[in-house]
Amino acid sequence: MLASDTERLHGTWALTGWERYRQGEILEYPLGQDPVGLITYDPAGFVQVQIIARGRRFETFRNPRDAANAALRGQPLAPEAAEELVRVYASFAGYAGRYEVDEPNRLIRHQVWTGIDPRMVDGVQERIYEFIGDNGLDLKIKPYFVDGVEHSDTISWVRATA
Repeated sequence: MLASDTERLHGTWALTGWERYRQGEILEYPLGQDPVGLITYDPAGFVQVQIIARGRRFETFRNPRDAANAALRGQPLAPEAAEELVRVYASFAGYAGRYEVDEPNRLIRHQVWTGIDPRMVDGVQERIYEFIGDNGLDLKIKPYFVDGVEHSDTISWVRATA
């Protein structure tokens, strides 16, 4: 018996690429040409995704949370520390929540409970999905407009192995 698309999604997938297109032509690689990431769909309906730019560095503070907490307490950050903090957070994308699969329309809806971007929290991220062979998965962000010009993203995954 063939597995449903929902069943085929279950498990962890490793990122192989993230490309952004403008009017069908590659515009950029949002986190560089060699990002690292994982997305997990569990059978209970939870999703979590984390993507980073390869080679991230943070040297001013013990960790980025220390820098962010210092800033929140009103402690001024040196310009180089503030720049590092921006780079660290700009080189990460991630969120977690619930998901549902609309198989007839080949859509996955991620209901975001928590994430790095507060604008996404309590929202829904829709992805058009396509299985590539037995072990590949493309998630496409529906076309959106920036300054009246159509953009779209394709985030590619392969089933993670130990």
